Amino acid sequence: MVVTEVIEVPRSVKESFAYVADFTTVAEWDPGIHESRKISGDGGIGTVYEVQAEFRGKTMPFTYTVTGFEDNRRIVLDGVGEKATSLDTIEFESAADGGTRITYSADFKLKGVLRVAEPFLGGTFRSLAGKALAGLENRLSASA
Repeated sequence: MVVTEVIEVPRSVKESFAYVADFTTVAEWDPGIHESRKISGDGGIGTVYEVQAEFRGKTMPFTYTVTGFEDNRRIVLDGVGEKATSLDTIEFESAADGGTRITYSADFKLKGVLRVAEPFLGGTFRSLAGKALAGLENRLSASA
C-alpha cells in the first residue's frame, strides 16, 4: 500500500534536507518511531540505520538502507523488518514563499501470511504517515 503526503515548511530546502536525510532524527518527528541510530555509512547511498518502530502496539525492529540520494532533492530509504517492509521516498523542492515543499511517499508491504490483512490496514498506514508528516511539519516550522 502506497501512502503519499505533502507538507510545506518555512525552512530552506538545504536545512530541511539536511535534517531529514540524517535519519537518526526520525524519532524526533515521527511518533511511531522510538529510536533510530546509524549503523554504518556517511549518510549517502549505502548508509544503514537501525530503527525501532511501533505498529499496532508492538515494537518492531527495522533496518533502513539509503538506496537513493540526490543532495537537497531526494532520499530513498528501504526499510526491512521481520514482518513488513517500507520503501520511503522523500522529495524536496522550493516553495513559492522561500520555504520547502516535502513530498513523502511510503510503500508499506506486510510479509508472509500477514499480506492478506494488508488491504484492511489502509487506514492504519495512512494514519501513521499523517502523524509522521505532521510531526515533521511541526519540527521544521519551530523557530524557523
